[in-house]
Amino acid sequence: MPFACKRCLQICPTAVFNVHETKMVRMEETDKYEAGTYRLRVAFRDKCSACMRCVEVCPENALTVIPASAVAS
Repeated sequence: MPFACKRCLQICPTAVFNVHETKMVRMEETDKYEAGTYRLRVAFRDKCSACMRCVEVCPENALTVIPASAVAS
């Protein structure tokens, strides 16, 4: 995920996402436009309202939402 986008982070009403670097080179700044240098994860899954706004605004179609009931079974 290019960190420069951040549309899902901005639109999420419950702020469930967390972003971290996946590619770090010592003494070099990470390129926020390079795909694959950052990874998005759901840090607060129990806070997700499944509104699907993040999925709707993602230009890369990189997000899917699986209901908790489907995961638990």
